[in-house]
Amino acid sequence: MPSYLITRARRGLGLGFANELLKKKESTVIATAINTAGSPGLQKLKKEHPDGRLILLNLDVMSADSIKATAEATNKLLPRGLDNLISNAGVNYNGLKTFDELIIEDLQKEISFNTTSQLLLLRAFVPLVRKSQGKKILVITSGLGSTQNAPNTPNLANGYSVAKATLNIRTSIGLYGSIALSSRMKALPPRSSTQVSWVGSTAIGDGISDWINTYAPDYKNLSLETSSANCMKVLDTLTPEANGEFFNHNGTKLPF
Repeated sequence: MPSYLITRARRGLGLGFANELLKKKESTVIATAINTAGSPGLQKLKKEHPDGRLILLNLDVMSADSIKATAEATNKLLPRGLDNLISNAGVNYNGLKTFDELIIEDLQKEISFNTTSQLLLLRAFVPLVRKSQGKKILVITSGLGSTQNAPNTPNLANGYSVAKATLNIRTSIGLYGSIALSSRMKALPPRSSTQVSWVGSTAIGDGISDWINTYAPDYKNLSLETSSANCMKVLDTLTPEANGEFFNHNGTKLPF
């Protein structure tokens, strides 16, 4: 039975991922949130799947102690390891502010979240993924974090874009013993490696409609259901050769 752990699954894409993965009758899904009892979406999903394949764990990805405790709980639940870690948690404190309007303290929080929290999460869970059969880590990011494509998104969520670009490079250059979180993993034997890939999620919300109308009127926003299903298809089709790649939701590659 393939196992999955999703961070920040209380709503949005995280909840969509859990719902999509539970369609696979053989899967075990650990959905996390700071307070799973306070998530109507997760509680509804739990009632819809009373067979025990959905496990709810509280996890605050900004707390080292919480991450450690959740990793220990996951290890007890999955003694053979965690097949798929889906790092979905994200923040957007500055919203759609321009560079002139950015609140520096909030920008620093966004960058810290995408570097420190991600590092702590991977440090705690890589050993669990390493001993599993699946050995996959999927980091949900955004196309707005592509430095090559940045000129195509003028003045759109500047703080969020900088933070996601930081997340991409932080994950790409990380090294954890024999597990390299980058394209360098391709040189390692598949059985001993953990493949790490990025998937660009949908845009940051419906609040960008004015920007879309001005700069990209032909852009079609994806439904939550379509985006969730597409991202999980990318996860399913990942091979060791795809390690370190940056994918769009539809499986096409994005430039860093």
